Amino acid sequence: MLSVEHRLETFWLISVTARTVFDRTRSYTVNVSGPEVKRVTVLGQEAVVDPQARGGPAFSLTGTEHCVEEHRVSRTFDGMSGEPGDFSRYLAFSKTEIADLATFQPEGTLVVPPQVRATAVVRQVMAEVVKPVQHVQVIHEERVDVEAIELNFHPVYAFEYEWTAKGKRAVIEFDALTGEIRAGGKKWADQFKGMLSRELLFDVTAEAVSLIMPGGGIAVRLVKAVVDRGK
Repeated sequence: MLSVEHRLETFWLISVTARTVFDRTRSYTVNVSGPEVKRVTVLGQEAVVDPQARGGPAFSLTGTEHCVEEHRVSRTFDGMSGEPGDFSRYLAFSKTEIADLATFQPEGTLVVPPQVRATAVVRQVMAEVVKPVQHVQVIHEERVDVEAIELNFHPVYAFEYEWTAKGKRAVIEFDALTGEIRAGGKKWADQFKGMLSRELLFDVTAEAVSLIMPGGGIAVRLVKAVVDRGK
């Protein structure tokens, strides 16, 4: 064995909820009891029966549907590629919150910074949650809440071996949480030397959010003002 690399790799956890309250007009077809029925009085209004209606003689009513649509999506993404991935297996483990990313550098550990920023992965979840409402007449409420933007680190060990007789080298990766072992790995120590910062990774600025959702920058300014005041 030539060397051991202990590193912290990253994944994003994004949770978004959407709520829309709206009205839409719909026509309802109601079948009658027999061909002898010519007219029906419902709620004080008289409706004419159509004897040629599909499914038998029927009449139509027009009403307003009062609707509430709610969606919640929680997704995890690889911190390097930004591709969706199933990192839920790590969420059951206990966590330690990092107070200051700029000074987070555990001794003897390589902290691998994510190559994908928060807005890139939030945009993917937004596209999944925010859908146009069909056949709507009036929208009373349209709200999107980003409940979680979490950058998580999980520990990996990379063991570099050399087969001296063959002159070959290989890296085997060991997942310190799940116990999984992967062949064909690599060492990353020479690739990442940059510092981490909250501003660099969590670039959820008013301008960035406006790219995701028009008008969203106003809410970001308000939240940022509250957070900055609480520091």
